Amino acid sequence: MVHFGINAPRANRSIVYNKCVFCGEIYGANAKIEVCDKCTIILTWISSMNYLAAVNRVSQLIRTNRLDSKLTNENYCKAKFGVHATQVIMDAVDSLRIQ
Repeated sequence: MVHFGINAPRANRSIVYNKCVFCGEIYGANAKIEVCDKCTIILTWISSMNYLAAVNRVSQLIRTNRLDSKLTNENYCKAKFGVHATQVIMDAVDSLRIQ
């Protein structure tokens, strides 16, 4: 399981500024985390409703050109995020290609 700092323990009392690997947004948190709150659903979906929310988030990032082009490569996603998140990313990419 790839955690990317999700639910990580606090670093200190100070704020750590991070950049999301999906949307590139810079945000402050109290731990070193690589994924912002909005994009966490992409890695942590459990139910079918969460899956749809994750696909919608990736689709939104693609439409606004905020998704890194490396993330459209299936092998890269499998190596970096695992099969679970890769399924969401590839389904979102494929659904936008069909439209």
